[in-house]
Amino acid sequence: MATKSKSRKPERLRRSDPERGTPNRSPTDHIRNHSGSGNGNGGNKQSGPKSQVSETLQKAIADIVELSSTVIEDQIRAGQTAAERLRDGISGSERLNKDVTALVDGLVTTTKDVGATWLELLSIVLRSIGKEPSPPPGGGRPPPGSSNPSRTKTVTGTSGGAATTSSITPNDPTIEPVPLDIVVTGTGVKSVTLDLRPPSLRFVPFLHELQGRDPKYSLATVEFTRNDKGKLVLSVRGQAGQHQAVYAGVVVDSYTNEPGGTVSVTIGR
Repeated sequence: MATKSKSRKPERLRRSDPERGTPNRSPTDHIRNHSGSGNGNGGNKQSGPKSQVSETLQKAIADIVELSSTVIEDQIRAGQTAAERLRDGISGSERLNKDVTALVDGLVTTTKDVGATWLELLSIVLRSIGKEPSPPPGGGRPPPGSSNPSRTKTVTGTSGGAATTSSITPNDPTIEPVPLDIVVTGTGVKSVTLDLRPPSLRFVPFLHELQGRDPKYSLATVEFTRNDKGKLVLSVRGQAGQHQAVYAGVVVDSYTNEPGGTVSVTIGR
């Protein structure tokens, strides 16, 4: 009868427990761990050169991120450039049209996810390019300090042997453009020019002494008065011995001193 061998069985070889506690499904780690020299020890952590596959993959990812960032920055810069040129008032130029067209093409190619929104916005901009600004309503008031040449009215004539020119350009559209009469008396006056620009209905014209080119000489006999019919006129009185020169001054509001025109008088020339 055979007897059992009392020799000890060899110990079973066991693989070391993995360091991780949960499954590792990362594709980059999988490539890194299985990209060894092919000797079956790809999973062992041995000192040596890093995997070429891992470096290539990481570089590709970095390049994609950098390219995406560059594309986004280019689109932002292109949009800022187009907006700045729109603000500068060159929306009708061919250069801006080309820039906007290039921006649309770039957005369609590189940003498909948000392309619909951008195209809708840019189509509004493109439709507005080349359009003239809408004129103000007929009852609107022009900006302060601006004049409307179509409402300027000028009357020329003579008075007391002097040539007269009276014009008015009201900034307020409710003011009827009626030039004031110029009344010249005395001697030595050759010409008088009145350019009245009342900013409002409350404007009451007033004149200080007119000044010649040489500050030593002035003319104080020019003023706004009312004639026997109660109508406002510009009265100019020439005096014998008045220095021959061109005297000029600013018409101001008698209450606010706000400018509203000019007057010039030529003596003895």
